[in-house]
Amino acid sequence: MKKWSLSRKMLTQFVVCMAVLLLLATPLFYFLTKHYYAEDMIDIVDAVGQGKPIPPLDLEQDIMQGVMIQFGVIVFVLAVSTVLTVRFISRRLWKPFDETLRRIESFRLEDGVLPVLADSDVAEFIRLNHALQTLMQNSLASYRTQKEFTENASHELQTPLAVFQSKLDLLLQQPGLTRQQAELMQGLYETSNRLARLNRNLLLLAKIDNHQYGQMEEINLGDFLDELLPSLEILSGSIVLHKDFRNMLTVCANRTLLESLVNNLVVNAVRHNRPNGEITLAVAGRQLILSNTSDEPALDSRQIFNRFYRPSEKTKGSGLGLAIVKAVCEYHGWMVGYQYKEGKHCFMVSF
Repeated sequence: MKKWSLSRKMLTQFVVCMAVLLLLATPLFYFLTKHYYAEDMIDIVDAVGQGKPIPPLDLEQDIMQGVMIQFGVIVFVLAVSTVLTVRFISRRLWKPFDETLRRIESFRLEDGVLPVLADSDVAEFIRLNHALQTLMQNSLASYRTQKEFTENASHELQTPLAVFQSKLDLLLQQPGLTRQQAELMQGLYETSNRLARLNRNLLLLAKIDNHQYGQMEEINLGDFLDELLPSLEILSGSIVLHKDFRNMLTVCANRTLLESLVNNLVVNAVRHNRPNGEITLAVAGRQLILSNTSDEPALDSRQIFNRFYRPSEKTKGSGLGLAIVKAVCEYHGWMVGYQYKEGKHCFMVSF
């Protein structure tokens, strides 16, 4: 395929368009020549041929009128050529670019499929397609490498963490342990549990990012929350859990991810609650609303859903709970928001 530069191809098409229009205007130029420029000459030739006296001539007026009309025709042809070039020829010329842009806009790393870019004989578009293909291939390779590393690291960490915890269990059961040794081992055991939870959360996020939860079903949200209530009450401990599931709402969701979303919201509410506080879990309209009492000020709504974000150093947890909530919502196409009103932290999931 012959390559053309964008400017050369546009100029060529403009010249061709103008030449075609001028060719179509040839009968008009012939009419101008016959009835203006050559009109007096024709009258003189006819008079001489018939032996008649030369008639009065208006050569100057005819030439001026012919020049002006011809000038107007040429300007009209140039204007029409420009409009056609800009409106239609340029649109066709830039069509491969628009098609490439459309396919790039639909490209997603998670799909793992490179889009096939539109062919073109314009040199600049060929260079652009080559650069975009290289960029997307490199990005996709980096994404796959990162995904494999995250999955492998999370899986590989599970075994040594389980072995570590089991050996700590055996050590804690050994006779003759001093109080100091038991406290050190207890600290190691808590750290090990924290690492295990962190590893599970990272693995869950990796699976969500990789779209590994494809099984969807229609779930009645009120019935689903009623089934979760016993475990949610265990999570809340001494904090009073109120419910309001009177509104009937059915959502299409992955059951495992929906359970993880609710559990993480409740755990976050418990962690940031005050002693003997309250948690309210309600379904209103097409929203799941969870609010909790707290002595803490309003949180930063721009950062609370970021991974590993903690509002203060005193906050316990891995900083991944609300990030998992956001990832689950994005996976299903839901919206999650936060408000602080009347001394309560409120999280709303809109279905």
